Amino acid sequence: MDFKRLERLRGNAVNTEFQSAMMLLRRDAEEAAKITFAIRSHEQGEWMHYYYCDEDGARLTFEWLKPHLHRCPTCGKERQHARLDGGWTSLAHSQIGRAVYHIALLYAIEPDAERLQFVKSYLMAYADHYETYAIHGNIPYNGPGKLFAQTLDEAHWITDLALGFDMIKEHLTRDEITHIRRGLLEPCARFLIAHKEEQIHNHSVLITSAISALGLLLNDREILDAGLEGEYGLRDQLVRGIFEDGQWYEGNVQYHFYAFQSLLHYALIAEGTERDVWQMNALKAMFDFPLHLVLPNGVMPTLNDAGLGHHIGTYAPYYEIAYDIYGEAKYRSLLQAAYGMDEAGPSMQGVNLSKRDSVYALMFGGDLAGQPSEAPDSLGEEVRRTRSLPESGLTKIVNQNGWHVIVKHSRFGGEHDHMDRLGLSIMHGDMPLLVDPGTTAYGIPVHYGWFKHTYSHNTVSIDGADQPPRDGRLIQMHEEPWGVWQETAVDWLSEDYVMKDRIILPAELHPWDVDAYQGVRIRRLIVLVENHLLDIVQVIVPATREVHFNNHISGALVNDDDAIVWSSTDDKLSRLEQQWLKDKKRLVQGAPAFAYEMRKGTLEQHIWCSQQADLYSALTPDNPPSGQRTSLLAVASVEQSVIYVQTLHVDAKQQGARQGKLEVTMLSSNTLQVVWNKQGDQHTYVVSLASEKAELNKLS
Repeated sequence: MDFKRLERLRGNAVNTEFQSAMMLLRRDAEEAAKITFAIRSHEQGEWMHYYYCDEDGARLTFEWLKPHLHRCPTCGKERQHARLDGGWTSLAHSQIGRAVYHIALLYAIEPDAERLQFVKSYLMAYADHYETYAIHGNIPYNGPGKLFAQTLDEAHWITDLALGFDMIKEHLTRDEITHIRRGLLEPCARFLIAHKEEQIHNHSVLITSAISALGLLLNDREILDAGLEGEYGLRDQLVRGIFEDGQWYEGNVQYHFYAFQSLLHYALIAEGTERDVWQMNALKAMFDFPLHLVLPNGVMPTLNDAGLGHHIGTYAPYYEIAYDIYGEAKYRSLLQAAYGMDEAGPSMQGVNLSKRDSVYALMFGGDLAGQPSEAPDSLGEEVRRTRSLPESGLTKIVNQNGWHVIVKHSRFGGEHDHMDRLGLSIMHGDMPLLVDPGTTAYGIPVHYGWFKHTYSHNTVSIDGADQPPRDGRLIQMHEEPWGVWQETAVDWLSEDYVMKDRIILPAELHPWDVDAYQGVRIRRLIVLVENHLLDIVQVIVPATREVHFNNHISGALVNDDDAIVWSSTDDKLSRLEQQWLKDKKRLVQGAPAFAYEMRKGTLEQHIWCSQQADLYSALTPDNPPSGQRTSLLAVASVEQSVIYVQTLHVDAKQQGARQGKLEVTMLSSNTLQVVWNKQGDQHTYVVSLASEKAELNKLS
């Protein structure tokens, strides 16, 4: 560790501001010291994504003294299986790696012979046995491991051990250092080098970061260059994997930080050396990008293979680094909001507050007092700001009435993509309306069965199939005195996309139907005014196709109108297994206007189609998958083109009644007049789709 960083660490350790961090570090160290797991030869871990309940998606409990008993904390069921035993083994060694890192960190603050012995004993034991671990692992789309089942987990683990070694190496004998280097660090580095992924990928960032860190610790130029240089080396990952606005190409904040975290670990080891990387433009851009997408309650949106529960507090530890290195007020503002400081202001509502208790707070934390967060560069102001990011292909549209809309017109993001170009994710305050569900653990059947596919998103599916790889694009965006409107588009007139020659897509990860989408064009216009959202979707097909316009609502359909009649149906909706669509019904009578009971009040939805369309409802998996959403699916057989129009309106007080009215008139084959009327509050729009760039005029 760099001397200046060590001084900051020790200074913060005795500062009252950071006593929560010291308490947590001591508690973690005390729990780690209780570990009696003996490092053995010939260990083989399994994939940790298998260590989940396959019914409700909860992670199984972990107990050191019961390695063959696995219990779900949600449903309470106990399971015994060799695969779960292997998952337990991987978790055990992963936790030991973290324990070595944390106890070494505490030792750097408060030297203690027992702490030094704990760290040294595990490093020496792994050095004794590492060469006995056999290369194994058959995890989809991942390289093998030795102690673990995949290269990625091996890199995670060795990075923690490397950080621990870096902190105590001055207190080891020459023989101990030699043994740890030759028995553990060098052979692990060689293994990682042999199994680097030949693509731009978050795994590759983590693996090459680990190799580079090991090269620095070993003072081995060959290993260092194997991590940093050449095609798919760490530098190449940063150049070709980060878009112009700072987003990691895989398309969500979680994978953005997953790639970023490993880079930061390398940066920590490289700090103060000639390989110091803190001033790289790519690093700062990666800190800046996520600030643009924060939701009003501080939550990060779930896009692509993102899971639930990540919020500004999740990432506050990294912004301790950003504020220390770059000193910009916007990073301080995020920390103020995450920690619930007075300076955070009123803009962020319902934020899940976090304690300032991370190890990064100890190593990088500074004084957070300063300008109020309502300043122009504050997080509160950013949350209220409509912003389009054409390079990443994400637009956030907001208004003062609490609407918060994310439109996904992004570039294709590889194996972690969900094939949902032009998808919508809509919040009202802190309440989800129609949101991207993200996903759950990869070992749970609902991940590959439902969440991974176009059909589970608020977008268009052709013939019920997945969209092939293609980049969406922003056509235009306008902020008017009366609101905001935007046009996005995607087409399959060719098979090119930006990341095509930078990533590997195994044949098993080709669930899409190229023929179904060949020649298809889709455009989407989103109009957000004070009290409603207008959504217009046009689909053009080269020959007859079945067009599915899908909306998944985080509420329950209200069926209290006798004029609306549903009939149970066995019609096949999408090409997916129908187990994911329960209680399927088809609308047989009544206007396509619906009300949903939401967590707060009612969502009113009106749908119009330019030609005959069948309307279906179904209950589909929410995230977590123990819950359900209401899916409203409009399916039309289309020869040339079709236009869907829908309006959404939220009434926080009304329970169930529909009070609005949608009227659409085709003025010509490509021009329509849309009138939305809610209790005398009438809005009239004229929209022309005659050219590649739509025209929209609001008349009233």
